[in-house]
Amino acid sequence: MTEYRFETFEPALENGAPDARTTAYMQAVRAGFHDKRVEGKKLLRRTERAMADERVFTSVYADNAPQLALPPEIPVATFAHFEKTVNVGGGRLIPAHLITWVTVRPTHRRRGLLRSMMTGNLARAAENGYPFAALTVTEGSIYRRFGFGAATWYNEVEVDTRAGFQMAVEPDRRVEMVDPHVLRELGPELYDRFQQMTPGATGRQRVYVDVASGDLNLSTDEEDLATRAALHYDEDGRPDGYVSYRFAGWDVKPATLEVLDLIAASDAAYSSLWAFLGAVDLVERVQFGYASQQSPLPWLLTDPRRVRVQAQSDGMWLRILDVKKSLEARPYSVAGSITLAVHDDMDYAEGVFRLTSDGANGTVERLAESSDSAEGRAADLSLGVPELGSLYLGGADPVVLSRAGRISKRSEDAAIRARALFSLERAPYAPNDF
Repeated sequence: MTEYRFETFEPALENGAPDARTTAYMQAVRAGFHDKRVEGKKLLRRTERAMADERVFTSVYADNAPQLALPPEIPVATFAHFEKTVNVGGGRLIPAHLITWVTVRPTHRRRGLLRSMMTGNLARAAENGYPFAALTVTEGSIYRRFGFGAATWYNEVEVDTRAGFQMAVEPDRRVEMVDPHVLRELGPELYDRFQQMTPGATGRQRVYVDVASGDLNLSTDEEDLATRAALHYDEDGRPDGYVSYRFAGWDVKPATLEVLDLIAASDAAYSSLWAFLGAVDLVERVQFGYASQQSPLPWLLTDPRRVRVQAQSDGMWLRILDVKKSLEARPYSVAGSITLAVHDDMDYAEGVFRLTSDGANGTVERLAESSDSAEGRAADLSLGVPELGSLYLGGADPVVLSRAGRISKRSEDAAIRARALFSLERAPYAPNDF
């Protein structure tokens, strides 16, 4: 039987290059996601971005590798975590434990490595006082078993900008093209303002700055000289939004602009930036892979059918670790009370909880340790911790989850009351993976 060794460490440089342990980890991650191996400056840049995000790596090693197998210093499984803030509504930013770069080599699957990495990491996150953990997923069937539930969603959209494209309400059009490199410094500032007004938005990673500024093409790991950018200016002449984009090439039909990033800290910026994209000459289609599921974009146009949703995807998944901390951290717009019986196989969120809102803030009282108790059977709603994660930012509708059998309600109006309590000022939106 193979014996495994686990190591948790921070990425490091040695003589101006990633050290051996970091290099082996990065190559294992690349293999796990079917990406090409990277070396030299490309590997250095990837490592520097990980260090800028303050990622902490976990490697799993099989020290007794058979003859001709990959060398034992290359991990058979990887895991990483780091901290960023998440807007839980009303501009309230709270620290969250983010998980990423989870891989297991195919020849070492079904040996408990993923479970060992995940359970150990969640235990440390809980011990460190995080109210919840979060991740984005490549496979939607894996992480529910660990208590994660999808909490934000986004759309991949195509916009027909051929003749006849017209805004329903004329925007201010205070937009100017800029050198994309200005987004190296300005981009994070504008994103911070966007995050402050957008429930679900997480603190950004360095890779998004590099892509928006043209410093990185994700396909080549090189500078992207095709990147263009434009800024929107408020009434006082200060930037309050940007779009970064590139032309897809003359071999792509119809002629297409690909939006790399679009961040608007005001509705006026959002409207004017789309008006700008729709006015670019020699282009018939604009593609954007991270539009909010509740985007006002179709309503901006005289013909909303010009906006076509090509795909819908889940974004951030949440794992509630502390029910009281989580529910008391976010705001509430209506007064009311509801009792939740939460089942959690890992026990972090297990119990019966009464949430009471005064119309601004919430307080949580734990009524019982177990959801399978007299108090649990009398609760307004019974649900698993994944469903609580989906409800937390108001993105999932408890009425719909009830109809799907994912939550149980004691009374007919319980899910309706929960919908009112959990709703936020706008639909949650997290325009980045991690």
